[in-house]
Amino acid sequence: MGYWSETRAWIFRDPAKLIRYLVLFACCIVVIVQLYECFAKLYNPPISTHSYYNLNETIEMPAVTICREPPYREEVLTNLSGGYCPHPKYATCWMNYPFGEVSLDEFFENGTYDMADTFVLYGINGNQNNLDMDSSLHFYMGRCYTLRPKEPTKRVSKSVGYSLLLEHSRSTTSTSDIDTGNAGWHVFIHEKKENFTEINMKGSGRVEYVFVNLNEEIEIKLQSQYFSNVQTRDEACSSEEGYSDLKCGEQCIWQDLVDNMKCSGPWMHDMPNEPCNDTLSMRTLISDYKEVYESEDDFDCDCILPCQSRIYTTFIQSRKAFNQPEPRSLIYIYYTTKLISMIEERPSYDTTQFIADVGGSLGFLLGLSVLGLIGILEHMTLFFCGGFIKKMQQKEKPKTGETPEDVQSQTSDETLDIAIVYKEKKKKPKV
Repeated sequence: MGYWSETRAWIFRDPAKLIRYLVLFACCIVVIVQLYECFAKLYNPPISTHSYYNLNETIEMPAVTICREPPYREEVLTNLSGGYCPHPKYATCWMNYPFGEVSLDEFFENGTYDMADTFVLYGINGNQNNLDMDSSLHFYMGRCYTLRPKEPTKRVSKSVGYSLLLEHSRSTTSTSDIDTGNAGWHVFIHEKKENFTEINMKGSGRVEYVFVNLNEEIEIKLQSQYFSNVQTRDEACSSEEGYSDLKCGEQCIWQDLVDNMKCSGPWMHDMPNEPCNDTLSMRTLISDYKEVYESEDDFDCDCILPCQSRIYTTFIQSRKAFNQPEPRSLIYIYYTTKLISMIEERPSYDTTQFIADVGGSLGFLLGLSVLGLIGILEHMTLFFCGGFIKKMQQKEKPKTGETPEDVQSQTSDETLDIAIVYKEKKKKPKV
């Protein structure tokens, strides 16, 4: 009872002091919470998105991938496989396939169309030397050709864009899983650094697709959007030159299929496993690949997104008949403006804002300033290190050669001088 009686007496004696302590305690709690939030934002700053338009002096053309439809030579596949084979996805291709006599590489290589069977003329600004071309083999799309510009273009018009004259045969058997119902070409427009992959291109959201029919002239207008992402602690991105998350995803899917089957197919590039060498393993591999290809779900791969990317939007300016004696088509792909939509992510919290927030919280809630903090640090230093400092001062006195009497005399002289000055100031002038 004595303790509570003393406490009650202290409260009633000075209740204002209790209120001050309670307010100070509440302010300290609020400051601690705010400081925690400030440090959390500094450790993992929030991201803000900024959108604006930029008018460039030059503009980068996209890469264009051309895939033929139908993708395979039916007569060649049928002759090599020993059964009816319009496309390798059919089981009849593998029932009587001579695995020991005809290699799978030969089967796919001879069964697809080479560059001479596809391109009559091609180029940017009317010159094919402005382009790099490479080919890639795919299971459903057959052999595709990707054209990449060597340099950005300085002008924008139909005459300085892509101009592609493509040649076809009159075979109209459609066998690819993109149902067009006609023979022609699949045109994929994507970023220059991306490699064409038939699996991930469908759902990537960063690839434009157009089908071009036989004997058709088509003009495709481009618009470009540039995205810049910020790498955070929760979401990583890659700034590596030439990195392709689409290719990474395709390699991941291939590796999973190969690990299950212990063999690979000719379209699975850079896989260390040997090709499948019997009917059962080949049909099982194709069945598993088809399941992944037709699935709408994302495959679980640890492929990070690129930090910078471009998305191209296409607008069909015109589609009209292209009257030629041969089954050909003419494609124009070009810009009409150098205006680019820029979308950038930026950290919206930095060290300057952190210092401002911390200073505002301490100053507003606790009345602290820089000078106040210095005073607190001085008192804390004297409290924790006062004994050590006193010992160091006592050790330094013998080195200076001063005795306690000298120090006392010097102090007395200084005090006397100050007193004299003070008295002189007090004297009034005589009238």
